[in-house]
Amino acid sequence: MTFGQLAGLIAAIAFLILVIFACILLNQLSKTMKETNKSITTLTRDVHYLSQEMEDVLSNTNTLLDDINHKSEQLDPAVKAVADVSQSVSEVNASLQEMVDKARVRREKRQLDRGIFKFAGKALVLDVFNKFRQHRKQKKGNDK
Repeated sequence: MTFGQLAGLIAAIAFLILVIFACILLNQLSKTMKETNKSITTLTRDVHYLSQEMEDVLSNTNTLLDDINHKSEQLDPAVKAVADVSQSVSEVNASLQEMVDKARVRREKRQLDRGIFKFAGKALVLDVFNKFRQHRKQKKGNDK
């Protein structure tokens, strides 16, 4: 066997090894692609199912929002009535407070007037009593 034939044989063996490794690599790549296709198919099916579920959820959400808006519109008059009642209660409370303040001022004025009348009455009684005593003393002094 000549050197050229030996080199050709080594090149052929190297090429054969390269082809075997390329076949193994392509076989692994084929398996990976099959698994990838299977995963993509599963994901597509799951996404389709999820999108249908999401449509149902969005539809229910829209229905609920419409119902809430309708009920909110129905509650608006009640809320306004409560606000009106609250305003009326505040006005009544203010009026009652004003009336109580006026009554307190009147009571305090009456008490002050009574105090003045009592003081004036006592002073008058004492003055009359003193004059009576003086009158009696003068009368007793004149009778002697």
